[in-house]
Amino acid sequence: MPKLRPRILILTLTAVAALAAVAAALDSVRQSIRHSAVPSVLTPEVKPAPAPNLSPFQRAVETDLSRQVASNIAYQDGYFVGGDPPPNIGVCTDVAIRSFRASGVDLKSMVQEDERTHPSGYKIERRDPNIDHRRCRNLAVFFKHRAKQLPIEGPNADWEPGDIVLWDCGTGVAGHIGVISTNVDEAGVPLVVHHWPGQVVMEQDWLYRLPVLYHFRWKA
Repeated sequence: MPKLRPRILILTLTAVAALAAVAAALDSVRQSIRHSAVPSVLTPEVKPAPAPNLSPFQRAVETDLSRQVASNIAYQDGYFVGGDPPPNIGVCTDVAIRSFRASGVDLKSMVQEDERTHPSGYKIERRDPNIDHRRCRNLAVFFKHRAKQLPIEGPNADWEPGDIVLWDCGTGVAGHIGVISTNVDEAGVPLVVHHWPGQVVMEQDWLYRLPVLYHFRWKA
C-alpha cells in the first residue's frame, strides 16, 4: 500500500476526529431524551391532607411531631434514671411520649398508675417507672385501657392526626409505634411520624409497611 503524504494523513485524522465528535454529540442527545422520559419524582408524592379541624390535643401533638422531625433526633436505646432520655436521642416510644406530653398527657405517670390499677394486665414481674412506659408492649396494654381502639384497615379505620399505630415486627406482639401525621401520600394514606433503628425521627409513608396490630385514639 502506498504511503500517505503527511498533508493527506493530517486531513484524514481531522475528519475522523470530527466524525467522533458528531457521534458523541448525537449520543448525548439520545441520553438526554431518554432521561427526560423518566419521571423526576421516583417516590410517592407527599401532600398535605385537606385541612382538618384539629382539636387542641391534636394540634399540640402535631406541632411537637414537626419539632421532633426537624430536630435530627438520633436513635439510641438505653436505660435512663427518671425515665427520659436526653432530648437529642430516643427510640420509637419516645416519639409518642414526647408528643403527648406536649399536649399535657404524661404517659410516664399514667402508665405507672394504670399498672397499679391493672397489675395482672401487664405481665411485669417487677414494675420499673424508669422504663415501663418506654416499652411498646406496655403502651399497647395502656392504650387498650385508656384510649379508643379503632379498626386497623379499610374505610372504617378512619385514621386521624394524633392517632397511635402499633406494629408487629415479626414477634406477634407490639414492637414498633408511631403517631399519625396531618399529611398523606399520593394515594391518600396518612403519613406516620416514627423512629426506626438507625434513623432519625422521620415522617414517612410507613403505615402499612409492617402488619398493623393496633389503632388507638386518645380520649382527650
